[in-house]
Amino acid sequence: MSNSLISHNNDLSALADTGYRVEIRGAYLLVKGIPYVKQNGDISKGDIVTSLDLAGDKTRPPGDHTVWWTGGTPHTASGESMEPYLSCGNWTTGQDLGEGITVYMQWSRKPKSGGGSRGYRNYREKIETYVEEVGGEAETKRPGILEAARAGGDPEVESKTRFKYVDTNAYRNGVRGIEQRIEDEVVAVIGVGGSGSYLVDILAKTNIKELHLYDDDVLEQHNAFRIAGAARIEELGSGKSKVEWHRERYAAVREEGIYVHEKRVDDETLKCLAKCTTVFIAVDCLNSRRKIQNKCNEMGVLHISIGLGLDIEGDNNDQIGGMVKVETQYRPKDVGKEGNGIRDGEEEQPNQIYGNVQTAELNMLGAALAITEWKAKRGVYRDERPNGIDSILYTVSTGRILLGKKGKG
Repeated sequence: MSNSLISHNNDLSALADTGYRVEIRGAYLLVKGIPYVKQNGDISKGDIVTSLDLAGDKTRPPGDHTVWWTGGTPHTASGESMEPYLSCGNWTTGQDLGEGITVYMQWSRKPKSGGGSRGYRNYREKIETYVEEVGGEAETKRPGILEAARAGGDPEVESKTRFKYVDTNAYRNGVRGIEQRIEDEVVAVIGVGGSGSYLVDILAKTNIKELHLYDDDVLEQHNAFRIAGAARIEELGSGKSKVEWHRERYAAVREEGIYVHEKRVDDETLKCLAKCTTVFIAVDCLNSRRKIQNKCNEMGVLHISIGLGLDIEGDNNDQIGGMVKVETQYRPKDVGKEGNGIRDGEEEQPNQIYGNVQTAELNMLGAALAITEWKAKRGVYRDERPNGIDSILYTVSTGRILLGKKGKG
């Protein structure tokens, strides 16, 4: 798609035709080699970077008026710093935007209109406003340098994506570099009929390398009201497996990397999890859950499990209560460390934490908590959790979320 992005959009092709060195990386537009005046009066060059607002392969009017800058602080031809009235952010050590781009400043300049301001109409107007502002000072100091910067040549396009259209959300606020920390992940979701379905919904929209779905059940009507997405009536009772249903749904956004396994995880398939970097466990059976957790421990694979323990309760048995539990670690017995809060032989009973009642919103909550913990462990989110925390427990009746160690509630 990126190869046609410039040719399909007048604003981008106009920039390229003007002679600017235009490059597209994912959903970043770079205009390279823009001259600026340094503090000592010398001329240097930097790149202007902006995220692209897209609708498929068409640009939309820019969603904001800011850009990033890879160079140093620009100055006027007379030596005055432009930072006070141009910059809205700067980073001495740089900010990693991803796609091999490190920026040191963010600029804010709105186009003028009848004494006020408005949004930019297109990307040509946006880029040229900043070029004239910064490069114009270099042109004043050294006439002809802007013309020389328009060296021309074919636009450069670099696009590495696993999606059928660009994830502009990751580029919009410059978090693409952070999200790249999970792009080599090989993830398995075991059980996709409840919380696992919401895991798939989130994971399929991340740039992970592979997503493996395990479930041996077919899609039934009761599943339709507790999973992500909407099943068509003709799909119910068709005998289609849950994993295949999910693969078809997310093939709309995902170019590659979703693999389905219409099977229950047994001793043989457990061995296949060794190639995974993370395993999410969303099965109802506690014995199966523990078996998978033990195998992941043995193989050194990160695993996160989700369980719902909901029941009909209350004085008149007319309300739903219970818990959502996410385990970020499973340690079946004391490993000999004092004060770790784990007791030998401790184990939940099958009906103590996990029940049969399921609701869409609590399935969704369990998945959201599990994904958040995973991203924290992979460095996407800040992690200031106390040492030894291995579970999260949400209680429906109180609305409280507790972090706990095994044996400590």
